[in-house]
Amino acid sequence: MSKASQIIVLCEDKAHELFVRRFLKKGWGVKPRAIRVPPYPNGKGSGKKHVEDNISLEAEALRRQQASTILLVIQDADEISVGQVKTNLDAKLQNPRDDKEPIAYIIPKWHIQTWIAYLDGEKVDESDKDAYARKYRAISESKEAHPFIDKLADDCRGNRELESPPDSLVTACEEFERIRSAL
Repeated sequence: MSKASQIIVLCEDKAHELFVRRFLKKGWGVKPRAIRVPPYPNGKGSGKKHVEDNISLEAEALRRQQASTILLVIQDADEISVGQVKTNLDAKLQNPRDDKEPIAYIIPKWHIQTWIAYLDGEKVDESDKDAYARKYRAISESKEAHPFIDKLADDCRGNRELESPPDSLVTACEEFERIRSAL
């Protein structure tokens, strides 16, 4: 059971939402009612723009909460670096993130499908923007992704080191440490 009373998941799409919900449920026993996902465009606009337009609003709402609240921001890096996405997200905040503030950035390179491919045992090349998206798109948006996400959650909960993970997943694991104690 999570110590946080609410977890806000600001994400681009269904694959991001499914990944985070399953990871939190299996790894930390977070109940579905504790997770709030502001509606994303779902094919009717830019998910990336949705995240960028709403991060400041969600961060300020988190800062006003008396209860323990976590903000997870998930945005694909696409053609820029994971570090540049972090910088861009930080720039959208009215006040910078405090080191102990429960705001974490989860930034897959190109697509969350790259992580699903890695968790499925593939050696992934994060510079390939299309290979994993095609093969893992349907899986990433369905229960077929659960075994892969469950394995990651189990490894993360047990603090087990991943074998040759993609760089963006390593960075996400480092960001996760910002909120681990609140879960």
